[in-house]
Amino acid sequence: MWKSRRRIILSAAVIAAAILAASGADAQLLEDLKVVSTPTAGLIGHGAYLFEGRIGPGNDLLFGMAVGFHDRLMVGMSFGLQNFIGRGKIEANNLPGFLLRLRVIEEGLAGPAFAIGIDTQGEGRYIDDAERYERKSLGAYAVVSRNFDARINIGLHGGINYSFENRDENSIDLYAGTSFTIIPGLTLLLDYDACFDDDDSDVPTTLTKGRGYLDCGIRVDYGENLRMRLLFKDLLGNYIPESGVARSLEIVYINWF
Repeated sequence: MWKSRRRIILSAAVIAAAILAASGADAQLLEDLKVVSTPTAGLIGHGAYLFEGRIGPGNDLLFGMAVGFHDRLMVGMSFGLQNFIGRGKIEANNLPGFLLRLRVIEEGLAGPAFAIGIDTQGEGRYIDDAERYERKSLGAYAVVSRNFDARINIGLHGGINYSFENRDENSIDLYAGTSFTIIPGLTLLLDYDACFDDDDSDVPTTLTKGRGYLDCGIRVDYGENLRMRLLFKDLLGNYIPESGVARSLEIVYINWF
């Protein structure tokens, strides 16, 4: 059943790529850096700095920061804590996450924006024995993004990645996402990660049911500096150890030197 769904996803990706060739809209002041969990080709501008905080399932807390260079390059780091709120010992991830994104092609009339990057920050706790996060990091990736202005702003994004958390299972992975700005400052988010690199039931460290991750969210922008996102992840019940939708709240602050 899921093999047939994957064929549908791949077909949809081809159709989306054709749509991306159409005419686009002007970029937002603060571009989307992620849809929900998957990346876009968006960047923060030259001389901008960004702070991010996210609290999510299991009282996990993630801090991140990034700096923009020449409107083409973004570099950042992140650090996660587990059991931050409540009782019990606070646990820190062994290593910080590293982010690098380079926009190779700008969005224009000729086509979508195209970016490449590296992101080593996964989601949830880091499992030492399996040498992976509960939800694997992207690793190396490439992504295209296109924005349309048809009464409401619509963003389409899709890409490919290869996670470095590949001790027991590895594969090229695919993802796609979209955003709909309902009114200025309020945007609906939806993305899907096929999770081909974590779906083999014969591998003991596999943590998914082979359905991929379907996530959605609501984004609220306040002025030029503040962005809040309420996220609902794993709508398909893909994660094996726990059931139910994973909820998290994210706050992003951006400013300029």
